[in-house]
Amino acid sequence: MTVRELREKFLAFFQSKGHRLYPSGSLIPFDVTGRLDESLLFNGAGMVQFKPFFRGVAEPPHKRLTNCQKCVRTGDIDEVGDLTHLTFFEMLGNFSFGDYFKADAIAYSWEFLTSSEWLGLDPMRLSFTVFEDDDEAYGEWSKWISGAGMEAASRLMRLGEDTNYWPASAFSKGPPGPCGPNSEMFYWVSPEAVPPISGYTREDWIRDEGEGKWLEIWNDVFIQFEWQGHLRNPERLSDGFVKDAMPGLPFASIDTGMGLDRTAAVLMGGGSVYDTDSFAPIFRILDELLGGSSPERDAQDTHGRDAHATASRIIADHIRTAVFCIADGILPSNNGRGYVLRRLIRRAVLKGQRVLGFEEPFFHKVYEGVVESMGSHYTELVERRDVIVETLRNEEEQFRRTLSQGLEHLDRELWEMLEETIFAGGGLLKDAREELSAPTRRAYDSFVGASGGSAGHVAALRNALTTRDEFLLVFNQIRTLLKDANEGLFSSWKLKGADAFRLYDTYGFPLEVTVELAVEAGVEVDLEGYEQALKEAQERSRGGQERESVYSDLGITLLIEIEDEQTAPTQTVFVGYDQTHTQTQIVGALPETDDDGKATGKLVLALKESPFYAESGGQTSDTGIIAGGGFEGRVTDVIKQNGVWVHEVEPIHLSLDLKGKDGDDELIATVQKKLFRLSVEAEVDAPRRDRITRNHTATHLLHAALRSVLGKHVTQAGSYVGPDRLRFDFTHGKGMSDAELAEVEQIVNEQVLKNTLVTIYQDLPIAEAKARGAMALFGEKYGDKVRMVEIGEFSKELCGGIHVGHTGQIGLFKIGHESSAASGVRRIEALTGEGAYEWILEMVEGLHQATGKLKLPPKSGIKDVLNGIDRLFETQRDLKHRLEKARTQAPAAGPGNIQTIGSVELAVEALKDGDAKDATALADQLAANQPSRVVLVGAVSEGKITFVCKVGADALAKGAHAGNIVREVAKIAGGGGGGRPDFATAGGKDPSKLDEALAAAAGLVAAMVKG
Repeated sequence: MTVRELREKFLAFFQSKGHRLYPSGSLIPFDVTGRLDESLLFNGAGMVQFKPFFRGVAEPPHKRLTNCQKCVRTGDIDEVGDLTHLTFFEMLGNFSFGDYFKADAIAYSWEFLTSSEWLGLDPMRLSFTVFEDDDEAYGEWSKWISGAGMEAASRLMRLGEDTNYWPASAFSKGPPGPCGPNSEMFYWVSPEAVPPISGYTREDWIRDEGEGKWLEIWNDVFIQFEWQGHLRNPERLSDGFVKDAMPGLPFASIDTGMGLDRTAAVLMGGGSVYDTDSFAPIFRILDELLGGSSPERDAQDTHGRDAHATASRIIADHIRTAVFCIADGILPSNNGRGYVLRRLIRRAVLKGQRVLGFEEPFFHKVYEGVVESMGSHYTELVERRDVIVETLRNEEEQFRRTLSQGLEHLDRELWEMLEETIFAGGGLLKDAREELSAPTRRAYDSFVGASGGSAGHVAALRNALTTRDEFLLVFNQIRTLLKDANEGLFSSWKLKGADAFRLYDTYGFPLEVTVELAVEAGVEVDLEGYEQALKEAQERSRGGQERESVYSDLGITLLIEIEDEQTAPTQTVFVGYDQTHTQTQIVGALPETDDDGKATGKLVLALKESPFYAESGGQTSDTGIIAGGGFEGRVTDVIKQNGVWVHEVEPIHLSLDLKGKDGDDELIATVQKKLFRLSVEAEVDAPRRDRITRNHTATHLLHAALRSVLGKHVTQAGSYVGPDRLRFDFTHGKGMSDAELAEVEQIVNEQVLKNTLVTIYQDLPIAEAKARGAMALFGEKYGDKVRMVEIGEFSKELCGGIHVGHTGQIGLFKIGHESSAASGVRRIEALTGEGAYEWILEMVEGLHQATGKLKLPPKSGIKDVLNGIDRLFETQRDLKHRLEKARTQAPAAGPGNIQTIGSVELAVEALKDGDAKDATALADQLAANQPSRVVLVGAVSEGKITFVCKVGADALAKGAHAGNIVREVAKIAGGGGGGRPDFATAGGKDPSKLDEALAAAAGLVAAMVKG
């Protein structure tokens, strides 16, 4: 039986038992109300999206449901690569919400497993476990086992909450939420004879199950209780919860999960979850990339125990997880779900490169195997082909760029460990030299020959070993040889935590990758040191965002809780698509409180009907006024909670003093008495709404334009739509050029000018919407009925936001800038309507200011400003040229500049525009290689004169004195100064006396020079 046949048979069986088919939820754990489950990273079970149904806070479409849920669990990631563990898997499930319970659930399980009409498994090869205190489940299984002619005790095992409670150990440890005992079903896959469980101890069972002889294929969970508790340490989530109570739920329910891959492996007669038709195309593609497939190699992939086969299975598992994550809108990043995805991709790439020998990017090519095996059922894999392939390629290329640098750093640490060990164990190695392998003997001889047995010659070892495989071989042989003789030699064989953190911080190595690489050489990583280095880095970066915990168990939600069921708010009727003003009624009211339980002065209100848009899909919430019956308040924010629009309201008129009071039952009752059932008018700030809608419709046009210019791999990866601007994140591996940005901007504005009708289709079946070509937003959850926004043939998207009626209402679209938002994700910020107009006004004002600074006529245009700027640059270049010429070229030494006075020469120069540096540079040039020359330079700058005098060695010997010369000439210009005989400077205050002062130099030199 193929995987596809098993999936179809399971769903058909439970539909025959009155269950309604329900679609798989996203891997991002949204529940059926559209709320993100903050307690989970991924959807790891079929019941996750159904929590509101189990709690009774939402009405299921039917009391009995069945589905096939795509799941990701990464708790056992280090085990992936064996024959049983997967990170991505499909969970077949049947659910009852207050309808049937243990007896029927167990009866259905037995029938589906053993009936020849369905799976027809041999009851003798099945076994079952129940929670140790669950006598009811034990009794129900006993009926069916006895009816098949077997002793019940031979097939039934009671176990503790660590295995037979959902979630695991939830009976005592939580986390908060629906829970209950479970019963697990196993199949004996070992070739050995099936043992009777009645002769088992608990330890026997755990041993055989751990060795993979008993393979778990199904789990029935009996949801009965609501586990209630609080965090043991709010500052450290890993410390877990303290149990407060565990009351019963409004009704008992059933949640089951059959592992599709494991059960298919059993039905196909294989002992490996990889030995199914679901994995066959993936292994075939992988083998083709390696140079060809063969039956022997295929069997090795699914059953082999060597490094090559294990690496192949890791890649096969991780490509499925990566592809499904990206298809659901999860992208590689450094925190949360994105961190897990990045870790999986890098782990697979590392195995492909280092074990299978892929020297070029390969991971994105294996995608085709996933599509072949699963694309017909999960159509999103095909629909998002471009973004999946581009993301996988970009991530691998980025990792490969940093991998070699990180490996070099890691290997440097390992080389030094090896050198220290050879040095410390030199005598033992010398005695065992003949037992060493050739590479080890070569490394030892090279080290001793280069160093004489002293430390500090790592280079000798590197020269002796040509490949990393040789290095690892030597590393491990020396470790094995010396360990028994001297355990102390290896006390320092641990990679420092600071070095492990540096690999993460600098090269992007996940800690798990570093550990894996170090283990190859038999070296531990100092995990405590790593955590300490991480903590110190976080302390240094306080003020930025805290590092997101990938194991966060709690989310913060603004709640409206009213104990009286008669006054509990019903789901809000949203009327804001068609109107911005409505008459309505307050159906829920609470004072808002801070962390200390004190009233903030604000209110939290629920309305029967609301025109206020609640923030979602990137569109910010509306603001406005709620008023009536003597009350008036300003709406500052709106969120959705289980179908209720929760309005945060700042009172304007309220005959209650709220701020600072205890938010206790008395205050709550007072607020409810004042406001509950009060008729009010709710009015949205319409001008602000208009700006938001212009920006929202523009994001749809921008999305389509980007796909047109850059390619179909472009998919929305986040957005902000507010009254001030729009921000649009999209998948793309590199920055956009100016030409690409200009083309995108032009396309959007062309669509605006066409004034195309924006058509909204409400409650459209999702299949029909997709058939019409509608794009689903990346990572969003959709139900059976969707809302489609159509802008002619240019853009069709599923969207719950508010839009303009015609594209012409956008007015103008202007891109501000484009930048990186994350790895493989780019970001564009843009303006529309009033925002774009305000930007134009700002630019025009800047143009006017520029014309003033350039002294241009008031009505000069941009061309005039550009010409003015060109002229400024030309003048600047001319001045720079003249200055460089004055600094680097000596003047012509004509008769007017140089004169002979006795046995010396006098050179005099005047700089009408030059500072002291210019004068000194010119004096140096005039005196160069002229020992009999006296040089005097006068330079005028900012209304003052600088005199510089240099005297050559021969002229100095004949009596010339630079200091005396400048002192006397400076006096003529109203200044003074002096200095050494060979070099001196002075200043003058009267530039008009420059020529007179320089002319006096000849007489001064003549009086000084002898002969």
